[in-house]
Amino acid sequence: MKPKSFAVWANVGKKEIPALVHDVGQWANHNDLQLFLPQGLKNLDSLPSNYTLYDHDKPPSVDFLLCLGGDGTLLSGVRLFSNPMVPVLGVHIGGLGFLAQIVPDELIEKLDLIKDGEFSIQDRLVLNAEISHNSDNNTYFAINDFVVQNKVAYRVTSLALYINGKHVSDYKSDGIIISTPTGSTAYSLSSGGPIVQPDVFSIVVTPIAPHSLTSRPLVLPPDVEIEFRFNGHSEKELKLICDGQHIEHFTDESIVKIRQAKNHLKFITFNDYDYYQTLKTKMVWGKRGS
Repeated sequence: MKPKSFAVWANVGKKEIPALVHDVGQWANHNDLQLFLPQGLKNLDSLPSNYTLYDHDKPPSVDFLLCLGGDGTLLSGVRLFSNPMVPVLGVHIGGLGFLAQIVPDELIEKLDLIKDGEFSIQDRLVLNAEISHNSDNNTYFAINDFVVQNKVAYRVTSLALYINGKHVSDYKSDGIIISTPTGSTAYSLSSGGPIVQPDVFSIVVTPIAPHSLTSRPLVLPPDVEIEFRFNGHSEKELKLICDGQHIEHFTDESIVKIRQAKNHLKFITFNDYDYYQTLKTKMVWGKRGS
């Protein structure tokens, strides 16, 4: 597929953004691609000559999304352009940047490859959470993870885990992480969870600082339904944190179910993409201490 339009989503606080947006705009004009920029960029100096502004609550229909910033920028951009999911390319600026695959110096080269259709789409699992209370149902999705914790941060969380309606375990911990393979190298990894290759569809359940020597992470198939219930010892209110960016509170009268979402995250990749090289570079994976 050769794209005809794309949108930019950017961290406007990064000093590199004005120059990058200018270069991207020139490239789009030269190659006759329709460019959409968020309202937050309208006051930048040196904007391209031909573009369309969009509001964050009304994202345009485009062929792909270009995210300029770090992993947080990519996550918020994907959340914005999630209905339907569009292919996404992240440009890493500063920070760790594990999800954003390329650096600014590579941008125009990679855009040329996209223009010529020389790229692949890697589907990645997305999680959906449903919180039900009486007749109210609210749904949320996560690219990296959901985290269930006590509403009061310093209190222990006591929850019972059910998988497909069957009781699996009781957790007394600082919280529980329900992670996608993409998110397995994020909060879950720092809490002792496994590294899962992002195209291996699975769900990882990782307790945070469990008060038990026998509590271990679980790797589950993608078609399961995960449910958390209060076991009678917890506080009356907990919170569901979605990708570290959105917090939803719920009570012991609520039902929380997590499953694979219908839509998949679509990552733009190139022939030179090497997941394990990224692990070694960004995570210093496999290196021994001096």
